[in-house]
Amino acid sequence: MSITVKSQADLDRIPLDTEEKIYIRFGTTANPAIIKNKYVYPVEARDNSTVEARGNSSVEAYNNSYVEAYDNSTVAARNNSYVKAWDNSTVAARNNSYVEAYDNSTVTARNNSYVKAWDNSSVEARNNSYVKAYGNSSVEASGNSTVAAWDDSTVAARNNSYVKAYGNSSVEAWGNSSVVAWDNSYVKAYDNSSVVAWDNSSVVAWNNSTVEAWNNSTVEAKGNVQVVDRLTSGAIWLSSNARKVCMPKTIEEYLNFYDIETDGKTAILYKAVHKQEGEYVSDYDTTFKYIIGGLITEPNCNTDVDENCGKSIHVSHLNWALDYGGGWNNLAILALEVEIKDIIMPINSDGKVRVPKAKVIREVPLSECGLYGKILERKIKGS
Repeated sequence: MSITVKSQADLDRIPLDTEEKIYIRFGTTANPAIIKNKYVYPVEARDNSTVEARGNSSVEAYNNSYVEAYDNSTVAARNNSYVKAWDNSTVAARNNSYVEAYDNSTVTARNNSYVKAWDNSSVEARNNSYVKAYGNSSVEASGNSTVAAWDDSTVAARNNSYVKAYGNSSVEAWGNSSVVAWDNSYVKAYDNSSVVAWDNSSVVAWNNSTVEAWNNSTVEAKGNVQVVDRLTSGAIWLSSNARKVCMPKTIEEYLNFYDIETDGKTAILYKAVHKQEGEYVSDYDTTFKYIIGGLITEPNCNTDVDENCGKSIHVSHLNWALDYGGGWNNLAILALEVEIKDIIMPINSDGKVRVPKAKVIREVPLSECGLYGKILERKIKGS
């Protein structure tokens, strides 16, 4: 037996001990159905209903339903459902669901789901999911997932996932994954993964992975792995066909190392800017705007190569620009034409250089910026 509810008044009249299944077919974002009680069976929200669950309520949402769950609520959302869960909530979301889970929540999100999980949350996201997990969270991400994990999180990322790991995180990356690891993180990278390791991170890389090692990181490279040595201390161990390469020391090496487009006199470099109301705005100075086809100049450009940052127009290779603006929700990448003779490359450059003048060629769609660009494009659209 079941009861179909089409109004808040009808829902409030249902006795708590009813053994009939309750189906909700009402509620909008502005005026949601509010579940105040916990019944014998979880309440099911069907069609395009919008539901808020309070107290210890338990909700299952199907079709295109939207659910907000508070306190100790348990939510199962399918199809294109959108769920927010607070406190100790447990959420399972499928298909194109979008889930935010806070505190000690546990979230399972499949297909194209986008999940935010804080505190001690445990998240398993598959297919094209994008996950942020904080606290002591444990995350498994498959498909083309993007994961940012802080503190003591453990992350397993497969296929084309992009992972940022902080604290004492442990990461395993498969496929064409890209990983940035901070602090005391431990990373295992397989296949064609790319890893940037900072601080005291430890990395073991197999197959055709690429590792950039900074600070006191330790790297063990096997197979055809390439390791870029940026260490101040730490160690790199190579076996099989693995090789160590050093950062470029000259402009010519820089252009070759990062495969910069050039005709011998000019080069195409990139700039991350904010796109606001159709205008391209500098991150450093929001009053400074870039105009497609325009020439930008800095007559007092700092030419001291001992300084990493100085007064000038800062440009870089594409991946550096993507990483610099990767956290913005209005990121735009501009392609700039510069004269090679004008490029000033600091001795300890991490990929950023500077010039006294540059011509703004075009905005480069993120979809043209490789895997990382496509991931950022999806993230921006979902923010």
